[in-house]
Amino acid sequence: MNLKTLFVVFFFVMLSWAQSVRVILNVNTDLVDQTNINPVKTLEKAAQDFLNNTKWTSNRELNTAAITIEMLLTISSVNNNSYSGSLQVQSGRLVYNTNYNSPLVNFFDESFSFTYQEFQPFYYDANRFNNNLISLMSYYINIVIGMELDSFSPLGGTPYFERARTIANAAQASSAQGWQANQGQNGRYDIIDALSSTAFNDFRNLIYTYHRNGLDIMTETPSEAKETIAAQLVTLENLLRRQPNAYLIQSFFDAKAEEISQLFSDGPEVETKALLRFLNRFVPSMSGYWSTITR
Repeated sequence: MNLKTLFVVFFFVMLSWAQSVRVILNVNTDLVDQTNINPVKTLEKAAQDFLNNTKWTSNRELNTAAITIEMLLTISSVNNNSYSGSLQVQSGRLVYNTNYNSPLVNFFDESFSFTYQEFQPFYYDANRFNNNLISLMSYYINIVIGMELDSFSPLGGTPYFERARTIANAAQASSAQGWQANQGQNGRYDIIDALSSTAFNDFRNLIYTYHRNGLDIMTETPSEAKETIAAQLVTLENLLRRQPNAYLIQSFFDAKAEEISQLFSDGPEVETKALLRFLNRFVPSMSGYWSTITR
């Protein structure tokens, strides 16, 4: 089998390997009046069933090496059928030929509201807004899948980002909180607008190169892998000059700062001067991590 054929086989194995989706939902009810706890418990069970019984991908799914998405739904108030809360979404990407799950996604949706009548059914329709909680969770799942596929092939997650945009468009027509285009850089519509824009292709190409040409070869050629990752991180400089507060890049470093610190503070040494200059200038909030990188 020649190298080209081997790569094609590897790519399609990896693509199939990445299709099965498992969602771990935790619901925090510490802020809820305990007299309202029963509907919240019913909601938790309904949401868990919905998340794990919905087929999120159209490709062949496997039972192993699923994409695992962790969601923390914090309910802050319940008033009859009206709920308020926040949602944190995290996911990792399994590094090839290892058991290491590299953090990939870390989004925090600070405040939103939704309605839920106990025992009402949940269903998924990307083209139609019917429940803010379901639209919110469906939106983030498609973004996570898109990010995962971007990490296996250049711009490979585009179909799932398009699906997330469809969800956002349907929700934008409603009065639900957080979907409007003027919500700020970490608004849902603005996140998917960035991921769909060619202006952010440097970021999406980073996701691919960092993982596929960096972490995936770390066990074989660690020096080459580290040099690739360092060089690719620096390519974000132009994007950050244009959009210094880009939420997508902030969330990337929220997820990756500790990993980057560990990569460049251990193992074979590589040149980190340009990398450190970039990190300290454009991501100063993580300077505690950068201080451990070998100079």
